Amino acid sequence: MKPTFKPNKIGCGELRTPVCFYQYAPNIGPDPGEGELIQIYQCFAEVYSASMKDIEILNSGKEQQQLKFMNTKNAVTINIRDSFGEYFPDTEHYAELQDDRYSEMIDGERKYTRFNVIDVRPDLTKNDFITILLAVIT
Repeated sequence: MKPTFKPNKIGCGELRTPVCFYQYAPNIGPDPGEGELIQIYQCFAEVYSASMKDIEILNSGKEQQQLKFMNTKNAVTINIRDSFGEYFPDTEHYAELQDDRYSEMIDGERKYTRFNVIDVRPDLTKNDFITILLAVIT
């Protein structure tokens, strides 16, 4: 039997949107809470609108944690290459898609929309990509 080659659905040409992942650091000083953002990883991603499966994940979050997912303003799904241990996304992280469609000009400076990482789905069969659901929560 002759083996057949099946190419990946996602190639290098689809990974064209720069994305930065951030994590809040604790405040320095006596005030409680979190302060400054620390950039922990930067890569390219394939960005597409949230599918029905992703919307179901957001809706199931409303039942489990009503305060956290109450007002979802914008949701997208991204695919990034698996970094094999260099970085693995967590729901405590934030992401900025460095695309003009996800930004606004404030005082002459471009500010990118900060998305919360809602769900992380690694591809366990091929270990090629990680699918991440991002949403802006108000």
